[in-house]
Amino acid sequence: MDGVAVVSSGVNSPATRERALRPYTIDLHNHMPLARTDYRGPLETSGEEVVRAAVTAGIDVLGVSDHFSLDFFRRAHEAAAGLPLLVLPGVEMRLSWGEDEVHLVALFPPAHAEERFAALMSVLGVDRTTLADPLHRVVVEYDPVDAVRAIEGLGGMCHVAHVDRWFGPYRLLERPLLRRIVEDAPVVALEFLDLENAARLGEWAERVACIRSSDSHHCDEIGRRSSVVEAEERSFEGIRRALLLSHGVAR
Repeated sequence: MDGVAVVSSGVNSPATRERALRPYTIDLHNHMPLARTDYRGPLETSGEEVVRAAVTAGIDVLGVSDHFSLDFFRRAHEAAAGLPLLVLPGVEMRLSWGEDEVHLVALFPPAHAEERFAALMSVLGVDRTTLADPLHRVVVEYDPVDAVRAIEGLGGMCHVAHVDRWFGPYRLLERPLLRRIVEDAPVVALEFLDLENAARLGEWAERVACIRSSDSHHCDEIGRRSSVVEAEERSFEGIRRALLLSHGVAR
């Protein structure tokens, strides 16, 4: 796998240290074969094929995070039953605020994920039945700080996607809004294409974990970027806790 980030949670409290930590390879940002999105592989790709690609790539925790959709999640989740792979349901959301645009990845526990997702869409004022295709071009005007707070309130966790990606002349990494999100919103991580760019955050980078994810749009891309976290268990709560207790990136 290309560019694995090792995120250490060695700052755990004594109470947390009572349980042994072990490393888990996570890839929390992946797009699935849905006709309404920009998936670049065959649309007949099955949940079994997605899971096989993740296991082959050495992934322990896979985030299924399509734009404004959970439609594929259950197929992958069911295909992973009995395998050493945790599939987490999520969505990627494009939010605009003033002159900025932020891509947030919201992940939830598998149980009741659809209900939590529906509640989040209600908070954002999004009627999924009227969303125009393609979904990856949908942009919702909403304060990202409030969105992250809503995700946490619904029992989810949120990270900011590809903060160092250029969209024409725009890059969130250069914008004051990113610092506001880190300071005021309960994000668990910032996602980078190139972890060398995390140095541009300066001293406030220590406030949040820095990770890499594939942002895959094809099975062959799953695991091309990943991170390793030290967690008590391979579960939603175990990974969330590990990221929250992590600071920066240990290479």
